Amino acid sequence: MATEKTNEPVDTTIIEEEVVDAQDKKAAAKEANAKVREAMKEAAKKNAKAAGAVAKDTAEMTKKVTKKAAKATKATTEKAAKATKATAEKAAKATKATAEKAAKATKATAEKATRKYTKKPVKASVLQYLGSEISEDELYDRAMAQFAATEGAVPVKKITLYIKPEELAAYYVINDEYTGKVDF
Repeated sequence: MATEKTNEPVDTTIIEEEVVDAQDKKAAAKEANAKVREAMKEAAKKNAKAAGAVAKDTAEMTKKVTKKAAKATKATTEKAAKATKATAEKAAKATKATAEKAAKATKATAEKATRKYTKKPVKASVLQYLGSEISEDELYDRAMAQFAATEGAVPVKKITLYIKPEELAAYYVINDEYTGKVDF
């Protein structure tokens, strides 16, 4: 089919109206786009302000929580230090008491051992000369009895006995002052 051309005049008013109408719609769309962009900018600004406020609030809350945590940590540390000090003092007292008990026990054991080995043995000296016999204790007793009879109530602090078997006698010196002779 072939298209025929007609020479009739075309009414352009309808087309012009449609073009104007399309241009109006285009301008309205641009205007709507601009409003949407402006609304988006406003929303972004509001969101930024809100985010800033949230960040500021978060920072303040973080500061408060940090301060509270620091106070709690300090209080806990102080309590722990006091408890540690008290425990150390108790341990020191217990150690001191144990050391004192051990020292006493050691001292007592040492005293017992010393007493056991430092006790003087019982001495007995007997002098035999020319068929006669006399003990040293008997000579001391005789010297003390003779001194008491002659000097009376003078206390004896020291006595030295000199035994001379060839004379069948013992000479004594009491308190480095009094002298005498005892026969066998």
